[in-house]
Amino acid sequence: MSLRLLAALTLCVAACHQNNGAGSPPPSGGDPTTATVHEVLTKPALVGRILNVTGRCLGYSAPFLAKGPSPLTRSDWQLEDQGEAVWVSGAMPTGCSATQPAVSPSTISALVAQDTLPILGGNGPSPRQYLVRQ
Repeated sequence: MSLRLLAALTLCVAACHQNNGAGSPPPSGGDPTTATVHEVLTKPALVGRILNVTGRCLGYSAPFLAKGPSPLTRSDWQLEDQGEAVWVSGAMPTGCSATQPAVSPSTISALVAQDTLPILGGNGPSPRQYLVRQ
C-alpha cells in the first residue's frame, strides 16, 4: 500500500471518529449510499463513507476538470457529471481508458477521502474531496 494511500485512509478514519460514531448524515434527497459528483465535491460530511457515484469516466489524459493535481497516483482519473469532476484513485470502469473517455456514464462504488490543497496564488489551503475505489 502506498504511503499516500495509507495517509488518505488514516484521514478518513480520523474524520469518521470525529463525530463520535454518530455517522455522517445521508446525502440530501436520496438513498444514503448514493451521491452525485456535486455532493461528493461539496459535502465534507461524506468523508469516510463508501458511496455509489454515477458519472462519465474521463481517464487521466483528458483536460483536467477536477480540482488540483491527482491526489494519490499518476494513474488517478476523473469522474465527470454535469460539468464537474472529482478525482478517483483505483480501477477505471469498463469502456474508459487513460486516453479515451467513456461514451456513457457508469456507477462506481468508492470511499470518499479528503486532503488539503496547498496555498496557491494568494489563496489559503483548501480541503478537497476525492474518491478511492476499493
